[in-house]
Amino acid sequence: MEKTYLTHILFVVFCLDMVMRVCCQDYPSAEVTAVYIVTLKHAPAYNYYDELRKRNSVSKHGSSPVLSRLDNPGNVSRSDAQYCYILRMHDSLLRKVLSGEKYLKLYSYHYLINGFAVLITPQQANKLSLRREVANVVLDFSVRTATTHTPQFLGLPQGAWVQEGGYNSAGEGIVIGFIDTGIDPTHPSFADDLAANAYPVPQHFSGICEVTRDFPSGSCNRKLIGARHFAASAITRGIFNASQDYASPFDGDGHGTHTASIASGNHGIPVIVAGHHFGNASGMAPRSQ
Repeated sequence: MEKTYLTHILFVVFCLDMVMRVCCQDYPSAEVTAVYIVTLKHAPAYNYYDELRKRNSVSKHGSSPVLSRLDNPGNVSRSDAQYCYILRMHDSLLRKVLSGEKYLKLYSYHYLINGFAVLITPQQANKLSLRREVANVVLDFSVRTATTHTPQFLGLPQGAWVQEGGYNSAGEGIVIGFIDTGIDPTHPSFADDLAANAYPVPQHFSGICEVTRDFPSGSCNRKLIGARHFAASAITRGIFNASQDYASPFDGDGHGTHTASIASGNHGIPVIVAGHHFGNASGMAPRSQ
């Protein structure tokens, strides 16, 4: 009887010990993913294009390197090859470092920087940062828009605008790129229906005009010569607000249209708010595209 009693006690203690072990075990929490921007040490495609531009300039006996066309028939295949080479470099690195693991590459950057945006865990980001070919790994983050109110905010000296051509020619031959909330192609600041001084077709620009439901074919013209959208990161991170923003180049906020018009908007555009006329507006470089 006493032996049976001790056996029961030992069995109860053993069961309690097992319960405590199970309850106190540290189970790993679900892995949290985020978007990281990975930059590689290898030179971007711009270095290649720059060398190509210099060679073109020399071969044309002194023609301006800024205006030498990069995408002529003899250079397109080489430019595409450089892009494909960098793209393969990104994919190869991810396959090598994160073999057998889940990840989602969102974008490959090849022109001004050599890098990519990828949805991964902090542990995976650390693995990539330890690679000798990686320059840095930065967590993607949101930024708030800010508005410039006057040309004086830019710190331009008096008379600079007139010296650079004023509304007649300031910005002529320059293509300005904006990274912002988008652009409204119907805004008169970006119209190209100028009978007196039509905009030329820029010979040194090879970008694209992305066509979507919100940004249909014909949205671009000789003033607004290209537009693209990059919403994959925001959509993947779950912070994209479809009720306010567009998964297209179209501006749902107004900030991008505003800042683009400050820099490059046509001259003499009436500013009318709630029926009140506040005069005419002009971009600082109205002849730019």
